Amino acid sequence: MNPGKRKPMFYISAIIAIVGAIAYQSFVKRVSPSINPIISILAVYLVVLALGLFLLLIFPVQGGFTKHLQELNWTQAAVGGSVLLLELGFLLMYRYGWNLSTGNLVTGIFVNIGLLAIGVLLAGEKLTPVNAVGVVLSIAGVALISYHP
Repeated sequence: MNPGKRKPMFYISAIIAIVGAIAYQSFVKRVSPSINPIISILAVYLVVLALGLFLLLIFPVQGGFTKHLQELNWTQAAVGGSVLLLELGFLLMYRYGWNLSTGNLVTGIFVNIGLLAIGVLLAGEKLTPVNAVGVVLSIAGVALISYHP
């Protein structure tokens, strides 16, 4: 799509993701270290379920609820497992001493490098020289952020 013709939701969706990621990292850092991490995650998912049901009022199901239930497949289970790993990983990272200011940055670069590799190797995306320089700078940045003299 031509960048000049992007719809507002192109930008709104990114803003939602950014606000959600900042809020997520800020709040997960505040989870009490005395609560069992799995109990905490289950409570989070109960809230997600309740909010999701409420949001169905704002984003009505087109074509019927059953139609969409029939379209579910293994990817929802894979996303669910991935989200559980993400939740548990960050919860444990902060519990065991990672700083809010560096934990997400350090993991983020490795996530982005992994996604870059998947994009190039499996999705046919191109790695430009500028992208390669960005990867090197990102790795250098993580090294500097993680350095504790």
